[in-house]
Amino acid sequence: MAITSVHRVAIRGIAAAVPSTIRTNADIGSGDERAYVEKLSRMVGVRERRTVRPGQLGGDLAAAAAFSALETLGWESASIDLLIVATQTPDQLFPGISFAVHRQLGLSRGCPVFDINLGCSAFTHGLWTTSSLLAGVGKRALLINVDTMSRTIGERDHGNQVLFGDAGTACALESDAAAAPMTFSLSSDGRGTEAVCLPHSGMTASPGIVPEFVINGPAVLALALRSVPPIVAELLSETELTADQVGLFVPHQANGFILDKLAERLPLDPSRMVVAMDTLGNTSSASIPLALCARRAYVEAADRRHVMMVGFGTGFSLSGVVADLSMTRIVDPVDVA
Repeated sequence: MAITSVHRVAIRGIAAAVPSTIRTNADIGSGDERAYVEKLSRMVGVRERRTVRPGQLGGDLAAAAAFSALETLGWESASIDLLIVATQTPDQLFPGISFAVHRQLGLSRGCPVFDINLGCSAFTHGLWTTSSLLAGVGKRALLINVDTMSRTIGERDHGNQVLFGDAGTACALESDAAAAPMTFSLSSDGRGTEAVCLPHSGMTASPGIVPEFVINGPAVLALALRSVPPIVAELLSETELTADQVGLFVPHQANGFILDKLAERLPLDPSRMVVAMDTLGNTSSASIPLALCARRAYVEAADRRHVMMVGFGTGFSLSGVVADLSMTRIVDPVDVA
């Protein structure tokens, strides 16, 4: 695992946007399938989720989250010096969502933008990338995480329909000489390439075959139980923190079963784990910041000096960070019609 720290960058705000369309378990399956849907719902801890309507794009959610962050902080669009979008469900192969957001926000021509193709670890990886680059381009940056996983799931794939929702988030970063360091642990395991994927998509698309999302649940569970505890241990060691000093632990919202099993393996207090899946589901790249926004009241009441966030999944890609969110503005998710 690579361990690194980023200094002199503060996380000023985290905002989120979700589609206004609510899909409940009653909308999934019929007849004899209903018992299976309800059983699965209880296991993964999701009773409803937000999904994009026809014609609604990930870029719409991304822009809404960004506008929410800017408005909350009182930042002008012209003050943004860097924009990065992390997603595994781009609205089109090219150009990236970042360019659509650049246009919608009215960012300056001097603001570099680009997309990162990442899923479950996209917030923690993206935070490392954005904060590392910020010093070289200016003072303020936006990290956008957005995924519309509902569009990748087959009509008969009730298991993934129960689990996945759509969302976009925006994390506002600013150079600050007094900011506490952010400490990151990052690693990759390419043996998981086929465990979470969208076959027959992109340049490998096949005529007459509609791409449908594939996930190997047991492999992801094994990944979490095998790899997340060492990341947590490494971050505690590197930051010289005890488990009791971690005020909040925010994992990728993979599913309730995985998070319950993970809690049993970690030295952290389970009551400090932030979980927000019941009404939002697994939103892939957006899941960690969305959980913070969806549980804003609980998060704001907690000790946020040492918040640990860990992403794991697609690739396999894994990363964690310990960051100071004590002065970070957390914003309730906004609905996008």
